[in-house]
Amino acid sequence: MALTAPVRARRAPAARRPVLAPTPARRDPGRAGPPSARRSTRWVRRPAALGATVLVVGSLLATVAAHAYLTQGQIRLARLQQQVAVQINAHRDLELQVSQLENPAHVVVQAQQQGLGAPSQVGDLPQVPLGTPAAAPATTPTTAPTVSTTPPASSRTTVPEPAPAKTAASPTPTTTTVAPGRAGGTR
Repeated sequence: MALTAPVRARRAPAARRPVLAPTPARRDPGRAGPPSARRSTRWVRRPAALGATVLVVGSLLATVAAHAYLTQGQIRLARLQQQVAVQINAHRDLELQVSQLENPAHVVVQAQQQGLGAPSQVGDLPQVPLGTPAAAPATTPTTAPTVSTTPPASSRTTVPEPAPAKTAASPTPTTTTVAPGRAGGTR
């Protein structure tokens, strides 16, 4: 048996495409000038883009920093408001305690606990005008030593009396001697 080689069909050579002349580079109407001029605009664009990027990132960082500062202020404000609320409650408690302590019934109870008692007889004192000196009380002779109701001259104080209105007769004000403890209003 004889071996036969497979038959291959030969193809005809393909038609070659005609080689076209190289096309001139298309120029952008906005770009004029030689290619070296185009490279220089690239170098101008890169720093501008870099500057814009830095500006955007910087503004974002500044916004974050401002937000953090604002948050810290809000936290500080919340703490201060809490302290104020605590102090207001303490103040209210102290006001309540003061009102309870100054209650007349409480004062009477405290006075009785300290040994004080209500007087058996209460007498009113007569009103004494301040312009005229009070007369010395009449003393009755007794065997007990007498006690002077007039203080010594060294402890007396002088109080100027107001001049009467529209009076030209007395150019200097008159003075009245008042014993200590007697100055002031009526009791």
